[in-house]
Amino acid sequence: MVHKVAGWFKGYLLIRVTGYGSRRFVNLCRNHGIELWLISYNDSEEMLYCRIFLKDFYKLRPIARKCKVWAVVKERSGFPFVLDMMRQRLSFFVGVGVFIFLLFFLSSRIWGISVEGQSLHTKESLLKYLDSRDVYGGMAASDVECNTIREDLRHSFEDISWVSVELRGSRILIKLKEAQLVQEKQEDETPASLVAEDAGTVVSIVTSRGTAKVRAGDKVKKNKVLISGIDKITGDNNEFIRKRRVRAEGKVVIESVKKYKDGLPEKYSKKEYTGREKYLYNIIVSGTNVFFYNPLNNLETYQKYDIIREGGQLFKELSQRFPVYFWRQCFAEIKYTDARYSEKEAKELLNERFAYYLKEQEDNGYKIIDARLFVQKERGRYIASSDVKVQKEQVIYNKLNTKKGMKKNGNNGNSNRDTSGT
Repeated sequence: MVHKVAGWFKGYLLIRVTGYGSRRFVNLCRNHGIELWLISYNDSEEMLYCRIFLKDFYKLRPIARKCKVWAVVKERSGFPFVLDMMRQRLSFFVGVGVFIFLLFFLSSRIWGISVEGQSLHTKESLLKYLDSRDVYGGMAASDVECNTIREDLRHSFEDISWVSVELRGSRILIKLKEAQLVQEKQEDETPASLVAEDAGTVVSIVTSRGTAKVRAGDKVKKNKVLISGIDKITGDNNEFIRKRRVRAEGKVVIESVKKYKDGLPEKYSKKEYTGREKYLYNIIVSGTNVFFYNPLNNLETYQKYDIIREGGQLFKELSQRFPVYFWRQCFAEIKYTDARYSEKEAKELLNERFAYYLKEQEDNGYKIIDARLFVQKERGRYIASSDVKVQKEQVIYNKLNTKKGMKKNGNNGNSNRDTSGT
């Protein structure tokens, strides 16, 4: 054990000694203070194997010459030889050292902030706030104080009712719940009458306040008063007492027909890609642009081209302190050729436009009852038309005139259209 430990630090060799004087060789080595251990002798080959310290190996030459033997090194072991190998492969071991250093350094930093449970606040706004409190991607993990972050979020955002902050590895996990702050809706009590937004037929009417001016089945024009804001107060015998001005309330549904018309020329210029493309790669780091290749100098042969841009921000969780963007722009050459729409292609395109129109109507509060599109060809054009039957609950108001002595105009004194809804 002593030889194994001491020999490794000093360095030792496994040598093979050949010749008839190998026994004398061992004795002379001991007389000269040269230590040999783990000695073995092979009678058939007349060879002696032993181990010797590296510093003693250079003292063997006169003894080997005197004994007429030859000492050959078979193995080298110990720290001096490991160090020599490291010198020969210095770049490899330096790389291993740098890797270990980076591993420990990067593992001690924060490389991600996860936010879950938010709905009223965006993740970007919360990360921006945390950045203002010196909590950002890339900071030392030892500087993260979860309790402080939690308290800051609770005090800075009144609508956050519960926050959990946890440091897990190289990431900060933030989970929160937002309190739904109930704000009492201040109802508009300005005297006004409910009027028709479109001309059509009254489907149903239910009056909660005010005086109904139409009945189900009546045809009305645009801006016609449906429920008047003039409410009559009567006595026990239906005796008229007085009038009061109120904001009309009720549910009135009107069915109307919207005229839709669209056209598409039979001949058109068709855009085609030629297949010739050039690319521009762009990295933006903290506002500094770096271009890898600029194709603009080689686009003089392109008459027309489309620019297709792909990419965006990298490492969004670190964007507050380390904004990095990567973009790839493709310059694709195009050409235009004369073409014609077939009847099938024209109908498909016109139907797509019609579907988009119906979607817009639904977004505006209309309920589609019937919508059939008719397409016909006239003088080199495809004409699409439809009578779209829709229904909508009315929400448009006209304010009542509150000035005394003003002459009524047959519309209960309505004026100054108010587009606010109930």
